[in-house]
Amino acid sequence: MAAPHAAGYRPAMSDLLPIGVLVPTHPGPPADAPADRPIGRAALALHADGIDAVFGDRVVDGVLHGHVARPGRWVAAAVPVAAFYDRFPSQRRADVFADICRNLGGRPLGNSPDLTALCRDKLRCQRRLEAPLAAAGVAVPDVIDDPAAFEDRLAAWGAGFLKPRFGALGAGVRRVVPGDPLPARVRALLDDDEPALLQRAVPPPPGLAGRSVRVLAQRAPSGAWIQAPAVVRESEDDPVVNAARGARVALGEDLLPLDQQDALRHAVAAVCDALSDDPLALELGVDLVLDPDGRPWVIEVNSRPRGRLEKLAAADPARFMALHVAACARPVRTLAERVG
Repeated sequence: MAAPHAAGYRPAMSDLLPIGVLVPTHPGPPADAPADRPIGRAALALHADGIDAVFGDRVVDGVLHGHVARPGRWVAAAVPVAAFYDRFPSQRRADVFADICRNLGGRPLGNSPDLTALCRDKLRCQRRLEAPLAAAGVAVPDVIDDPAAFEDRLAAWGAGFLKPRFGALGAGVRRVVPGDPLPARVRALLDDDEPALLQRAVPPPPGLAGRSVRVLAQRAPSGAWIQAPAVVRESEDDPVVNAARGARVALGEDLLPLDQQDALRHAVAAVCDALSDDPLALELGVDLVLDPDGRPWVIEVNSRPRGRLEKLAAADPARFMALHVAACARPVRTLAERVG
């Protein structure tokens, strides 16, 4: 028996497929209209194509309590959805996310918890990718997790990055050289100490402290992986080159020669192929760095990527907004195709 609908919501017509989008919410509807934000525009486009995207974070036996986009307004809704798309910050709100997972009512969750757990564990993810990427000719820097070996390995490498094993958003990551402190645990995103990893530093291009690349890869309804344009982050003084720390952000096709763009696409495709056995893998954020020869090295994979397309769309809407809106909608379209 379907749950009652929230006040103000008119039940969707039978040809509308409801897909839940798990995101943090606040009391009441969003203050702005759906068309004022890329995600709202994506929701309106999905609705026009027969898919009702329901945004919220309170789930009771498969019923998502949240909001749906309608022209000019957000409308409260309580909807028994066909599947869920996970964009919830489960590290910061672990208890809430655990409660959500207990109440899915058997509905599919994409990206899957297994994929999220794999990508969050930087060591396990790299070990999973090393063999298939090596077979594809794609480089990954060495990484170790034994603190007793940190000093000797760093002496051999000359430089490395000490990072939390399960961290996010660049928190706790720092470049180290022989003689620097090498603790067994480091402070991470939530001010918790996590086991430390030591990853070999890839030398940056001349004149830079680092140049990294984020590529958003999303599965289309056909099952093929679509790569968004590569977004480059670079800095002359910060080797971590995280956008949240002030690194410059630019479009790869505006900055990199064609051979480097081709090499990046090949590396990202190899990552996607290696993780395609998970049918609910909907999107991946592949982080790479470029060495002095322009060769890409895969350093991390994210299952809830914060794509840099939003920054480019904000800076140049005429060029990038449509691309950003399409990227917001694609995982929901793909999930709808899988369950519809």
